[in-house]
Amino acid sequence: MAQQVEFEQQIENLLAKEKTARLSSDANESVKILKSLAQLCFDQKEYKKFNELLVAVCKRRGQPKKAQIEIVQLAMKEINNLQLEQKLDLITSIMQVCEKKIYLEVEYARCVLLVTKFKEDDNQIVDAAKILQEVQVETYGSMDKREKLEFILYQMKIMIKKLDYVRLYIISKKIEPKNIEDQAVADLKILYYSYLVFYYKHENKYMETAESYSKILETIHKDKALADQVIDFNFSTNYDNILENTILHLIISKYSEEKVRLLVQAQQTYQYQIESIQPLNHLIKEFLGTQLISTNINEYNLSNCQIFQEKNRVQDFRKQLVQHNLRVFQLYYDQIHLNRISQLTNIDQLEIEEEICYMIDQKLLNCKIDRLTGTVLFQLKENENNVLEQWGQNINKVLDLIELTSNLIKREEEIHL
Repeated sequence: MAQQVEFEQQIENLLAKEKTARLSSDANESVKILKSLAQLCFDQKEYKKFNELLVAVCKRRGQPKKAQIEIVQLAMKEINNLQLEQKLDLITSIMQVCEKKIYLEVEYARCVLLVTKFKEDDNQIVDAAKILQEVQVETYGSMDKREKLEFILYQMKIMIKKLDYVRLYIISKKIEPKNIEDQAVADLKILYYSYLVFYYKHENKYMETAESYSKILETIHKDKALADQVIDFNFSTNYDNILENTILHLIISKYSEEKVRLLVQAQQTYQYQIESIQPLNHLIKEFLGTQLISTNINEYNLSNCQIFQEKNRVQDFRKQLVQHNLRVFQLYYDQIHLNRISQLTNIDQLEIEEEICYMIDQKLLNCKIDRLTGTVLFQLKENENNVLEQWGQNINKVLDLIELTSNLIKREEEIHL
């Protein structure tokens, strides 16, 4: 009892000194007194009293910013020494003090992160997401780059757990890809793109998924120490696994010049690694070639790959095999009968017709089907506007070459003068 009375007396004395220092605008003295006040409460394990005092002294008119920052930082350090309930009470008090104060925005964000982690551990994902999404750390100028990235990545992680893919994508846009190219944050770069993989897989966006895997592959190719790890959501950074997913997601994506470019680039950059995985090496050569290939997916020995555990991925893979063959026909034929295509590819004629119609609609093939004769005509009469546009482009190329040649001739003349 006597000890409690003495403690209360010491608090009153310090509060009186604090008032004097505050009214005289002595910031250094205020810092010293508030630190003493905090340390006294911590030594006596009077955390409830400290919470009350923290809110009270920081709300007082004229309290120096420096003093508020110091006492809040001291309180932040003490959090790790407390029991769970005491931690939550202290964090709530700190957040109450820091809210809407720019000079305490970093401490506020850290407290929000701590509360969110407690909620996550308690499986209260919806509550955790609601608390976390209200903090806009990308606008905090005083927060360290790495800490800011970690905070945003944690926001993304919670959105994946909540299965809120729309907000996940919105949050992902807070990180500029160029800001995570630094080797110092290579581990965060892998984490960022692994979260994007989850989003793009959910949306069935194969090209974007492949590009995300490619970024991870590029990172672990530079730093082998980052490979063979298992990060959030059991995402493996095994080198062969990432390489396999990069290539296969490219293969099953919609045909485009970008797809071909990325396949060629991957084949050149990771040549030795691809050659060590024979089925993958064979598949790339087949796709980049100009010969008919088998549409029987079992012949490629890829059924054990992670990507083909889902039925729709298998169907999309076969679809790309069929489309490759139809592009090959366009290279070598002016016209061909549908039944002949069916014989050469071992595919039902109706399926071929449906696939050709799809490719025409997507502008992947330039042809038409004559149903009366059952033929596919690949050489179509070009539109007059297209012919004129192509002629204009050719003229511009010729003029550019003439200008370049003239400049080179003038340069040579000036050198020999």
